[in-house]
Amino acid sequence: MLKYRVFLLALILSLVSGCAWQRIPALPEYTLEAPIPLKVGIILADNSISTYYGPGVLKEWTEMRLFESVIYPYREGDLVDAVMRMTITGGWKGSGAPAGFVIGLTLGLAGTVIGPSMTGTHDVLAIINKTSSEVGRYTVQVESTVEWGMAANSGEVSKKADELQRKRIAFELAKKIRADRQSLLSILGK
Repeated sequence: MLKYRVFLLALILSLVSGCAWQRIPALPEYTLEAPIPLKVGIILADNSISTYYGPGVLKEWTEMRLFESVIYPYREGDLVDAVMRMTITGGWKGSGAPAGFVIGLTLGLAGTVIGPSMTGTHDVLAIINKTSSEVGRYTVQVESTVEWGMAANSGEVSKKADELQRKRIAFELAKKIRADRQSLLSILGK
């Protein structure tokens, strides 16, 4: 009788732990390059998504050394070469509610391969100006999908998903700005 209880306990623990998995794509890896020799003041759009992701994107740019310096929050009169206005829109959409039903039908065995998921889709517009003239316009759309097992810590999954999205936004936008480096420097007289 004790053998059966131990076996049953082991089976339950393996099923529950099998449902705690997470599939989160790898974070982008930055390559350090010489910074663009500009002091850029940043103004974030007055919406909740921009104020949520924006400061983290700027922190990533500081770490990857995108510009000589980033002034945030920019205030009228700050000594800068250009001003960037950044707007981030979008959000996360969840799916997979029926996953719990399917896992229940398979007595937990499907919990190791299926579970809920969410996809974040965010659009970013960054416009660089010198006085009232536009000198650069950059847009990116970043989409990330994360999945997790039924017993996974959803707070931990959300935190990792936000970090992934923030880093991907910073990385993709930085690639576009770096590709325009010579044009920016030429227009801004650097």
